[in-house]
Amino acid sequence: RKSVLIVDDSPDMLMVGRLILEMEDYTVFTASSGKQALTVLNEIAEPGLILLDMCMDDMSGPEFLEILETTRPETFEHVPVVYLTASDQVPSGSHKGFLRKGIDNDKLVAMVHSFMDEESGRRG
Repeated sequence: RKSVLIVDDSPDMLMVGRLILEMEDYTVFTASSGKQALTVLNEIAEPGLILLDMCMDDMSGPEFLEILETTRPETFEHVPVVYLTASDQVPSGSHKGFLRKGIDNDKLVAMVHSFMDEESGRRG
């Protein structure tokens, strides 16, 4: 089973994301802050994808990526990170893309499949 880490300070977003992806047979881990996400990453096998909120109370998505690159360079290099955002655009950086919050369930699943398939194709 493929796994996804969802990082968002909205409990509703974490719950909905978990339910939707678990129905598609993903193993889902959640973290309500960037700091908690770093802890979770130390406790689990490397996930296939990280869905990352752009704006959280403890740190922004870009700040999380900077810390991830420094503290877990293997994860930073091998795990695609996709921003979850209410914004129409995101800053350039080392993420693989972004999903707008409020995306319908089928599109969310399709995009998660797409990002994970793209990465597994690269690993070959």
